[in-house]
Amino acid sequence: MFKARTEIDVHNNRASIERIGKLSDNLIGIGPIGIGLDGILAWIPGVGELYSIGAGAALITEGYRARVPAAVLAQVGLLVSIRTLANIFPLVGGVVVDVFRGHRMAARMLVRAIDDTLYIEGEHSLEHPQYADTVARIRSGEEQRRVVFLG
Repeated sequence: MFKARTEIDVHNNRASIERIGKLSDNLIGIGPIGIGLDGILAWIPGVGELYSIGAGAALITEGYRARVPAAVLAQVGLLVSIRTLANIFPLVGGVVVDVFRGHRMAARMLVRAIDDTLYIEGEHSLEHPQYADTVARIRSGEEQRRVVFLG
């Protein structure tokens, strides 16, 4: 039961993703500029990398649980990796981390993927009450979101 099985689970995954993005890269915000734990901890050798890896793993896990497409999860992993590797060079990396808000960008990608998905509770089967209606809407072009059965 690792993956979301109800719309409430998906909602909770989405909320967790938003919290991680805000905590990591926008804890203290002044207009369009913000800094989070990620930027603060980047100045402490080793700690910044650990936080970045942990937050990135949490984002990917929550996205996987919400059944986000693998391509989006791969892009999120790449963004978080770039952000984490920026700390290899402390002087340059610290400044890059303060400006490059990779966790926030990754969180937005995941939230967008969740919002662009139609979640239907229950097993995927031809007998599902919403199946015929959903297929008809997709074929007519009325429904353009990705469809995921949560069974």
